[in-house]
Amino acid sequence: MCFVSPKHQGCPLDCLLDDRDLALVLFNIEMKRFVQFVTSLVIAGLILFAVLWRFDLRQMLALTRQARVTALMLGVALMVVAYLLRGARWQIWEPSLSYWDSLRLVLIGFMGNNVLPARLGEILRAHCASAKASNHRGRTALLASVTTERILDGLVLATFGVIGIVLVPVDGRLRWALLGVSLVFAGLASGLVLGIIAHERIRSFLAAATRRFPGHLTAFASNKASHFLDGLLALGTVPRMLGAIFTTAIIWTLEIGFYFFIGLGVWPSFSIRIAALFVVVVNFASIIPFTMGGIGTIEAIAPPFLIGSGIAPPAALAMVLIQHAAQFVFTTVTGGIVYLAGGFYRIPVSDPKAAIGPPPERPLPSPVVETTRTSLG
Repeated sequence: MCFVSPKHQGCPLDCLLDDRDLALVLFNIEMKRFVQFVTSLVIAGLILFAVLWRFDLRQMLALTRQARVTALMLGVALMVVAYLLRGARWQIWEPSLSYWDSLRLVLIGFMGNNVLPARLGEILRAHCASAKASNHRGRTALLASVTTERILDGLVLATFGVIGIVLVPVDGRLRWALLGVSLVFAGLASGLVLGIIAHERIRSFLAAATRRFPGHLTAFASNKASHFLDGLLALGTVPRMLGAIFTTAIIWTLEIGFYFFIGLGVWPSFSIRIAALFVVVVNFASIIPFTMGGIGTIEAIAPPFLIGSGIAPPAALAMVLIQHAAQFVFTTVTGGIVYLAGGFYRIPVSDPKAAIGPPPERPLPSPVVETTRTSLG
């Protein structure tokens, strides 16, 4: 084990550790990630097994084979349009990103949530975005920007959920669960607005806390909190806030259309009212961070809701599996392609801005031209 000598203070980690210790640290990090990955897969598999054995899979497969392809294709088309609109939405409060970069980063985030545990795709998206956004936008500020997007999604979904509860009879436990999650997102939205309005007071409080309790840890926490506030302030004007909320409502309206046509393809009497609440149930279920991409949790929560709405169990399971598979495959494949083809995997962890590289230098004037200008002068 190496100890830090005074001459090494302030050096990076690889200056303080020998090769063996550094390799051990990296190995432990990779092992932790591997254990999280395997644990998430095991939990998802157990949940799926517990869910699927209660259904008649032969009837479910028969309904899937008989599903109306036209309705399914219309639904998938609306889903794709919704994702394309997400790329434009992020530009509302991140104008330094081009539409192409914004869309790619959104897809990378969804892909990360599908293949990484605990919704780490949001952190992956912020990390990749820090190499594309303007120089003053670091990972913490961009993570706050992504968090803002999720709060807007939850706020609009909560609104749809409250309306859906009024229009569609649901089980009492599900009703209270939806109301609880809706209240949580209402509180988060209030916190977002409060953070934007009172950011100067919050910064003053953080500065006072740093003076009161000086130290590296306090200064680090204060610095990160300040950057997080910077990320929230990107949405700090009324036109941007209204534009973001309006665009979010359009996105989730398109998602309702996607769910409606998926349901209609399997169950001819499927209604738009059930589709609206179907969207809310599935997306609130996906928040649970036990599995990657909501695998297992969505299949455990969404079918009982559909069954309680009068849909036959095999048809309910078929709807959920088709919907989930369509979104999972689309976001994982497209996100993986842009992540690899765009070279985002090469962005260094220590300094994402280094991936941008220095600005291209202007070529020096040729000696002949310079001599001619001098002689004419």
